[in-house]
Amino acid sequence: MQVRNPHSTKLHWVVSVFAEKHFWERFVKFPLPKYAAYFFSYPSMFESYLKSNPGRYKNRSIVNYTHNLDELGNLKHQAMILNQSHSVHFNCSADAEALVAVGLEPSKVRMIFGAVDEDCKPQVGISREPKTILLASRYGERKGLDVFPALVKLLPEWKFIILGRGWEDFLKNENLLDKPNIEYQFFNKEARNIAMSRATIFLSLSKLEGGPIPLIESMAMGVIPVATDTGFARDIIVQGKNGLVIPNPPTALQVRDAILLAETLTGSPQESVKDLNWDRLSGIIMNDAQEIWSTNISESGHE
Repeated sequence: MQVRNPHSTKLHWVVSVFAEKHFWERFVKFPLPKYAAYFFSYPSMFESYLKSNPGRYKNRSIVNYTHNLDELGNLKHQAMILNQSHSVHFNCSADAEALVAVGLEPSKVRMIFGAVDEDCKPQVGISREPKTILLASRYGERKGLDVFPALVKLLPEWKFIILGRGWEDFLKNENLLDKPNIEYQFFNKEARNIAMSRATIFLSLSKLEGGPIPLIESMAMGVIPVATDTGFARDIIVQGKNGLVIPNPPTALQVRDAILLAETLTGSPQESVKDLNWDRLSGIIMNDAQEIWSTNISESGHE
């Protein structure tokens, strides 16, 4: 943000634990300086600070909304809280529509969809490998991997590249760790770029996502996506042309059939994500900040 903003800026990083996710956090507040505008990376963090000083944060805050979580309360409660922000930055149109339906003011909605890493580039000398599927995520319950072992059995001639962390126990317990068609690598930028240069299909089985960002990164590198209907998959993928959105949750057979169909698609994944860069994302944030400053600077007297 500071690189793309021609004016002087200051960044105050508040660790995410100060968001009332735990009981004791209700009594702990990391002090924020007085400014005309604020950006909160979590709705729960915004709500926490709003309670402590509504006059400072109401209508002066930009709130990032990745995905719906139980800790945020029901949708009506969320809409009530978020209506006290200046704007809400969504990654998923379904989340925005659900909140507008229960009272969030449409004028506060911004669709951002994240940004592709500037270092995410095809690797010279590495060729696309046919029948190669990439999964890129940290292992977790919401990643929808209960169908993965059955999928591997249904596609014995396909190679699976797994990029992430925390998969060891899962792969060992499912007797997949030593399979010749499975590669497991820890995530780093070099491994990501190589894997996305090799893969033909990007697969996301997640039950809940704010993105996932590897979806748009892989598409930027020409990989055809197959992704469950969560996060921004429905907003980014042109169904049946440059990728496929599948049911959430899917069966192993549904995933297999989608992969086999995706293998035949000829649309350009890059076309869907060509504008998803950090200049665009920072521009949305700075435009909102400028609106807040223009409205409140005369009465606030702060930088």
